[in-house]
Amino acid sequence: MARLLCVYDEGSVVDTPLIGAKGFSVLVESEGERVLFDTGLRDRYLIHNMEHLEIDPESISAVAVSQTHADNSRALQGLVEARGTKLTVHAPAGLYDGKRGMLSSSVGLSEECRAKADIVPIEGWTEMIPKVWLSPQIQSPDGYAESYLVIEGRRLAVVSGRGRSGPGPALDAVLKRFGREAGTFVGAVLLEKRKRPVAEAYAAEFEAHGCTDLHMNHCTGREGMTNLRAHFGLKGVSDFYAGMSLDVRCGVTAEARCDMVKYGILAIGGR
Repeated sequence: MARLLCVYDEGSVVDTPLIGAKGFSVLVESEGERVLFDTGLRDRYLIHNMEHLEIDPESISAVAVSQTHADNSRALQGLVEARGTKLTVHAPAGLYDGKRGMLSSSVGLSEECRAKADIVPIEGWTEMIPKVWLSPQIQSPDGYAESYLVIEGRRLAVVSGRGRSGPGPALDAVLKRFGREAGTFVGAVLLEKRKRPVAEAYAAEFEAHGCTDLHMNHCTGREGMTNLRAHFGLKGVSDFYAGMSLDVRCGVTAEARCDMVKYGILAIGGR
């Protein structure tokens, strides 16, 4: 069984100290190892949420950064600064070559942090931790590239940090690589500020792949989630905000733990 914990998102569990802020980050744990998928935008918010979720920065085996967008990649520096040991980071080629500027849209690392980070350019499919795979950079029709996490089991699960062109590119790549469809989708497809027909088209893509267990957040947006629920129903589309976790089993279902909404009950990873 793999466990997913949302660390950073615009939404957060109510009545907790967790901060909801623009960005995306999910911790995945499998067989005692951990990978952080994306980092969110702000260093202090990432570290704040990690502290309150009792996630020791040293317990993270590696980081996978899905794309160049600052919402997904900028807070890496905060994580590197919080560690005493070197961290392996799989990221788009050249993303962290430069220094980080003052603008929130800029991505980079200080010289001190670059010395503590082993940056590995994303190329082919890579098993980050047992049964958790990072895809190569998959291009959307408009040329935008991003990677996804895929969690193995009888039912495959996909984790998406943005889904700029909907679920199709990721689900197609999973089918081609693993020879079977993903049944669970966690994270984002870009639907905020997009009209209902786009959500209907994305719903049709999910359905065509048999992927109907959806746990959505980030740039899906409230209206986008509402439009997806109009198609799949309330049970088909769950929130996945900061502080919520999900167990992806080696069986046929993913078990949501979104009922455990009080801080302290949900925390995993105190070591």
